[in-house]
Amino acid sequence: MSKLLKSLIAIAIIATIIVALLFYWQYQTYHPSTDDAYVQANVIQIAPQVSGQVESIDTTDNQTVKKGQLLFSINPKPFVYKVEQAKAQLKQTEQNLTAKADGVKTAEALVSQREAEAVVAQKNYDRIIYLANNDQATKSEADQVTSQLEAAKAALTAAKTEVLKAKAELGAAGDQNADLEVAQENVNAALLNLQYTKVYAPEDGIITNFALRIGDVVTADEEVFSLIENNVWWVDANYKETDLTHLKTGQKAKINIDIYPDYAFTGVIDSISSGSGASSSILPPENATGNWVKVAQRFPVKIIINHLSATHPLRVGASATVTIDASLDK
Repeated sequence: MSKLLKSLIAIAIIATIIVALLFYWQYQTYHPSTDDAYVQANVIQIAPQVSGQVESIDTTDNQTVKKGQLLFSINPKPFVYKVEQAKAQLKQTEQNLTAKADGVKTAEALVSQREAEAVVAQKNYDRIIYLANNDQATKSEADQVTSQLEAAKAALTAAKTEVLKAKAELGAAGDQNADLEVAQENVNAALLNLQYTKVYAPEDGIITNFALRIGDVVTADEEVFSLIENNVWWVDANYKETDLTHLKTGQKAKINIDIYPDYAFTGVIDSISSGSGASSSILPPENATGNWVKVAQRFPVKIIINHLSATHPLRVGASATVTIDASLDK
């Protein structure tokens, strides 16, 4: 083999290696990959809205449930008693309002009576004073009708005051009455608390961390177990900042989850975080201390999984490897 031929072969091999390296570099640039990725889903903390003793349980740990499915029940007897008590108080309030309304009518009737008496007293006063001014009635008679008129006016004023007092005690009429509204709201609250003794699934999902037992006493607003929504799953892929150059929302991704090494999921970029994982940590790095070492930061990229597989159920926190295709946006 001549030296020229050997040189040409060597050049061809070197060129091939260079082309391969360039192709690999370009592929890596527009198909960034990371194994720092984890499967995520919405996790709902299930907590009762009332306190009480668990009477029945209708689910188990790791069970798949539908939205509106009964999960467990709290003993309703104390809440039934509260409802009956509130209804009795409402009835008593209605009776009290009826009595107060009757009191207003009685006070108004007394005003009418006092007005009639005041009219009579005024007429007697006018007549006797006229006679007294013409020396046809004595001074004592004039003093008497004057006293009677003043008494009648005072009685009328007192009767009107009683009407105002009775109306104030009664309050607004009908459903606008404050006492009636409070009593009705107490009934509504008691009925709502009774309804809360049954705890239902807020969404489709999978029960987890379930350790509830019949007889346990649960406290309002305190978590008893969790429900993982299985409608939407995504992967939080933590990419190096040098890999973000060509990443955009809507780009397609290939997702390999460690649980299923021979099965690939697909997804699309939903969002790219504006802050690195380190910047949102409890103790972010202090680069102004004098001991600074440059380290490529990682930014979370949220990738929605497109198609779920009944034969490959997902698990929150599972490790994954994500490869994004950014070649179409070159």
